[in-house]
Amino acid sequence: MISYRKAKPADIPTLIELRIGYMHETHKELEQPVFDRIAELSKGYFQEHLNRDCVVYLAEEDGKTAGCVFFLLINKPASPLFITGKTGLLMNVFTLPEFRRRGIAEHLVKMAIEDGRAWDLSYIELRATDCGYPLYKKLNFVEDKSIYMSMKLSLNE
Repeated sequence: MISYRKAKPADIPTLIELRIGYMHETHKELEQPVFDRIAELSKGYFQEHLNRDCVVYLAEEDGKTAGCVFFLLINKPASPLFITGKTGLLMNVFTLPEFRRRGIAEHLVKMAIEDGRAWDLSYIELRATDCGYPLYKKLNFVEDKSIYMSMKLSLNE
């Protein structure tokens, strides 16, 4: 039977393992030193942010982690696009291969959505993989249409 809960500081090594597992699937082109560096930096991140502005939902079966959802809480000045000034970002929606097709990711995302409502977030956003897209559509996520063009400046390349 699958159980669901929010991660605690003692789970940080597992969170790092899950994050790297997700990245191995989504960024196959990267070499191991990149994953090692991400793992190294993630420990400090989780120590500082876990259960503050980063909530991680975990699914477990018989003491083994089955999946996770990372939920970042973002607070900014209110605007017409986010009237409460509070938004959420879902990332790392990941179910280990042996647990897939059992509704685990859906349950974890629904937990995040319910918390997002309770925290009065204006919206929750994510970037969908091809695999996750049908789930997010089922849960009423819509493609983001904006008057703004998404841009970024990379500082670490």
